[in-house]
Amino acid sequence: MSSENNAKQYGALSPDQLIYLNEEIAGMAKAGLPLEEGLASIAREMTRGNLKQATQNIADEMKRGKSLPDAIAAQQDKLPRFYASLMNAGIRGGNLPDVLAVLTTYARSLADMSAIVVTALLYPAIIVVLAVFLAAIIFVFVMPQFVSIFNEFGMRLPLFSKIIFSICEHPLTTLVLPLSIIGGIFILLKVGFNASERGRCLWTRLIYSLPIFGVLIHSARLAAFTDLLAILIESQMPLPEAFELAAEAGADPLLRSGSLKVSEKLRQGFSLSESLKEVKIFPEVVTWMAGVGEIKGNLSNTLKSAAQMYRRQVEMRSSMVTNIFPPFLIIISAGFITSIFGFAVFIPLFSLLEGLSK
Repeated sequence: MSSENNAKQYGALSPDQLIYLNEEIAGMAKAGLPLEEGLASIAREMTRGNLKQATQNIADEMKRGKSLPDAIAAQQDKLPRFYASLMNAGIRGGNLPDVLAVLTTYARSLADMSAIVVTALLYPAIIVVLAVFLAAIIFVFVMPQFVSIFNEFGMRLPLFSKIIFSICEHPLTTLVLPLSIIGGIFILLKVGFNASERGRCLWTRLIYSLPIFGVLIHSARLAAFTDLLAILIESQMPLPEAFELAAEAGADPLLRSGSLKVSEKLRQGFSLSESLKEVKIFPEVVTWMAGVGEIKGNLSNTLKSAAQMYRRQVEMRSSMVTNIFPPFLIIISAGFITSIFGFAVFIPLFSLLEGLSK
């Protein structure tokens, strides 16, 4: 399946794969078909991959006598833990197709949001790569031609021109090597930060501190987290367990560690409002909204409203990144390349032409 190449992973299965599995199970449940036989048949038609293996394993577990939630729970390396919990809640409530429909909607929302973020980040990245490629062509192939001309006439070059021409003559030692060292240091820092939970949290804070892009990524993660939390609460799941499952499903270490602390405080008897105010995993406005929702008894709807708010933020900022930032990058890149070429080449060239005209 093409979704297996989806870069955004949800457990071991991507959101698109989860959508496919949900829709197949929901269709068979509505039609009253035996799930173990239907899933085994679907798995046989699939090509190799995580989705085929997960589907076949669920079918095998059900043939051994396990219930659907237990069979799914046995696939924790491929499916998120909340998936089995929601299945169980749907079977208990007799509304499994409805629960699967909600999960499908959630997965679609997650996939759409991931696509928006990736597209927003990809376009500027392509422009930067093209600008670097163009600069490399000018430095490696164009500049040396002028260097040889100036050397033939024995011209005394300005300091800036000497520096630029030196980089052109020795690009590996003056440009590629320093940039490789900087890139290596960056990779080592990333690996070092990922080695501990505290480091991952610090790295996430650094990412969120980036202008525009940090807010975009943070809003996307908050939207996914609050949306899933709303689904879990709407399925009558206890608040502590809902926060734990949402924490495990998220990719944000700050939300994950904070949610586990909130869950612990809820088990100790604190209210949701008190727990959120102390742990501060949400922005203040969402904490206030959740407190009001808890008091009025419509917490799931309040969290859904918060998720919609963050989705709008993601759409708005991604639109700004894709529509405004790329032209800005093009202007800066063109100005940078033109300035270097102009100061390094044209000033000495004008001096040479002036000398030849006398």
